[in-house]
This record gives sequence, structure tokens and C-alpha cells, in this order.
Amino acid sequence: MHFSRTAERLGISPARVSQTIKKQERRIGAPLFDRTTRVVRLSPLGEQLYQALKGGYRQIMQGVATAQATADGTTGTLTLGTLGPQSTQIKNVLDLFLARHPNARLHYREIQPASPLDLLKSGELDVERDPTHPRIRPSSRRRPATDGVATPR
Repeated sequence: MHFSRTAERLGISPARVSQTIKKQERRIGAPLFDRTTRVVRLSPLGEQLYQALKGGYRQIMQGVATAQATADGTTGTLTLGTLGPQSTQIKNVLDLFLARHPNARLHYREIQPASPLDLLKSGELDVERDPTHPRIRPSSRRRPATDGVATPR
């Protein structure tokens, strides 16, 4: 464990990290770290506190990430309709979509050749890929595509 790396990640000085830790140790009444000239590691009490707090920390960070994703409009499910094996032909576009929207889900529906636009018109699809038209068409009832990649609802 290195206080200077921690300070760098937090954008503060190593002295500030040390001061903050000492303040918490005074508040708790015991050392949270065992320090030598070569090594800094959690004390048994520090490990106990870490174990007790890590679940709450993860929940807080997940809550913040979810709120940010919602604010950016990057959550939800995108329903994509393709005719036959086209989803494999546009795999790079789908991978890009999922990379840009990691909190979104992608759901596939097969388009029937006899009525290729019915699901799109009814709003059951957000976008469809029709081989007779090389572009991905967004549903008029959904949010439009952005940068060539549709945004989930």
C-alpha cells in the first residue's frame, strides 16, 4: 500500500492522505495501518473496518454509476430486429453499442420476411436491420440513433 499512489489517484497530496488517516485513527481510537519504514499494511482493526465498509462502498459507487448512466440516457433495453443471420453481419456495430452503453441490454427479435416493418411500426422494435436497406432504421416511437448507434430507452 502506498499513500503517494493513493494521493495521486485522489488528486491530493500524500501529506493530506496521511493527515486524513491519522484523523480517522484518532476518531476510532486505534491505528488502522501497521507502518514500518518499508511497508504499510492494514492493521487487524483496519482490515476489520475495511471488510465492514466495502459492501457499502460498492453500493454507493454502483448507485452513482447508475445515476450517471440514467442521466446520460445509457440504461435500458434496445430491441433490435434482424432478418435471418444479420446480427452476425453487424457484430462490430453491436459491440460498439455495448461498449458505449455498458449498462444497456440488447434484445434481438427476428423479423418475418412477409411483414418486415410491422414490428418496427408497432413499436415492438427500437431499430431494425433490413438487408434491402443498408442503414439501421430507428422506430419513429423511440429515441433516434446517435452517431450511427441507437440509444437505448
